[in-house]
Amino acid sequence: MTLLSSTIYAATLPILSLAGPGELSACLAEATTSTAVIRCQDRHTETLDAQAATMLKGPRSQATFSYLWLPACPGALPSVGNASSMSCQAVTSCDSSTEVRQSLWAIQLTDEEGTPARGVWQVLFTECTASQEVGLVAQQRALTTQDVITALRRLGVPAATVEAPQYTLVNLETTFFTRPETIDRSLTIIGYTVDVQIAPSSYRWSWGDSTITSSRTAGQPYPSKDVTHTYLRATDPNASVALRVDVTYAARYRVDGGPWQTIPDVMTIPGPPTDLPVKQAAAVLVAD
Repeated sequence: MTLLSSTIYAATLPILSLAGPGELSACLAEATTSTAVIRCQDRHTETLDAQAATMLKGPRSQATFSYLWLPACPGALPSVGNASSMSCQAVTSCDSSTEVRQSLWAIQLTDEEGTPARGVWQVLFTECTASQEVGLVAQQRALTTQDVITALRRLGVPAATVEAPQYTLVNLETTFFTRPETIDRSLTIIGYTVDVQIAPSSYRWSWGDSTITSSRTAGQPYPSKDVTHTYLRATDPNASVALRVDVTYAARYRVDGGPWQTIPDVMTIPGPPTDLPVKQAAAVLVAD
């Protein structure tokens, strides 16, 4: 594929959120369609290799990239801390004294489905540009709440187990509770540092006898009657009911240390079954 350095093929411009200086950023910002071809600078022809061409994705892609101008010196790499201040003979070989020869580097942040990618920095092309046009010229797309929800679901929350006695009796109000986990972590999502806090918001108790109740609390051990249930029938000998609790979680997050944002009812985690025998109390005669 041959690419004029005066032409940038930007098939996913709506998600690039360009913010850098110079003509390249200004031209890219003029794009209004996902298949736009934008003529930025009228200069010489460069050849774009197959690997670099894969960075220019088609419509509906959620692929995102970051871009970086660096001096066209052999050791000026994105991984080198002082790369932007390097100088060499190639840098000063431009016809104009107000320009320097630089390379435009790119790295893929997310793939077509928005999943974080293991991209590596690659050179798209090299040309003479204004000396002030250096550093980052584009940033990753804006983080959305759905990005955070997807990351949280991928992270996973452990299921909660019903805490129950070894057995219970028919017509006995029995106390139950659970110990759900909360999560307080920092994640990296499409290049952003995201602090997340996940906590239970509601509980759905399936008692194993075709009845279901809901609560806003996790219950407490006996003698609390915060969460209770009364069974009306005994189970067969050596049998039991299978009860469980499904916990719904809410979450809040903040991006790069910014203000907290709340996500209500972000996910419901079904709990594993807990076996509970239900016995019939029998009257026993006791001698005085």
